[in-house]
Amino acid sequence: MRYNKLDLNQLVVLDALLSTRSVGQAADRLFLSQPATSCALARLRSYFEDELLVPVGKTQVLTPLAAELEKPVRDVLLQIQAITHTRPGFDPRTSTRRLKIEASDYVISVFLSAAMRKAETLAPLMQFDLRSISPQTPEHLNGGEIDLLIAPEFAIVPGHPSELLFEDDFSCLASTEHPLDAKTLTADQYFNTAHVGVEWGGGRRITFDAKTIAASGNRARRQDLIAPSFTLVPDLLVGTSRIATLPTRLARQMTSRFPLKLLPCPVEVPSFSENLQWHKFQERDPAIAWLRSLLLETAQGLPAQAPHRADKKKRQAGADRRNNR
Repeated sequence: MRYNKLDLNQLVVLDALLSTRSVGQAADRLFLSQPATSCALARLRSYFEDELLVPVGKTQVLTPLAAELEKPVRDVLLQIQAITHTRPGFDPRTSTRRLKIEASDYVISVFLSAAMRKAETLAPLMQFDLRSISPQTPEHLNGGEIDLLIAPEFAIVPGHPSELLFEDDFSCLASTEHPLDAKTLTADQYFNTAHVGVEWGGGRRITFDAKTIAASGNRARRQDLIAPSFTLVPDLLVGTSRIATLPTRLARQMTSRFPLKLLPCPVEVPSFSENLQWHKFQERDPAIAWLRSLLLETAQGLPAQAPHRADKKKRQAGADRRNNR
């Protein structure tokens, strides 16, 4: 089919060429031969009267026109995809859709594991591809390569709808034989004790608590050991004199699986939220809408968080001041 003299089938080839910047990689993505992909590129160059891809050293780069075409071409294909996926009678019990979700290992452990147990019963034929957040996550959502993203508020991608899933705060973890005590842990002890830190997401992002403590002007923590994911922390803590600061939901889960104890964080760190996000063109995709509903229902069933010891002290101090007026 042609529109304005352009074979619309070529849009798929153009999208692959613009995103990979490579004839060979585009051919692999499209399951075409390299000669066929090269011929398609030649036709596209003739239509647009532009080279689109030009060699610079050993790589190919986009021309200015190609760079301008990259986003609108991808958006058009995503809108077509949304249209083709719209089915009036979507039934999760018989659907064979495969949906892709990016999230941190923390979210997968404390939240998605429960949601996937429900999905096994409700949608036995569907597939759920869970992927780790990475520096390429914004590109994956913008490009429609993933269906849903679960991320903290500071990591959501601008321009797409999102909604709150759940909130969490921070607690400390230590080996059960660690001399630090939950009732007497002080800020000085906290900063003087060696920590297991986490830098996550493939791009070595620092965690929200580390970012907040650094921004507050407090002393830097002694991070003697840095893990690439949250769920590796217990193995690195057990039998050591180190401590770790982790989201409380995950920390509690770890104390039930490892010889670890939970300690209140003596340094004030704000709570944070995990948010569910999807591409704006997939708003009406019934399979994605169903999965969003399942995730929201699962989030509503999460146990409420007990307030921090520090929060309790603040509230009690405020009440005492009011009572003394």
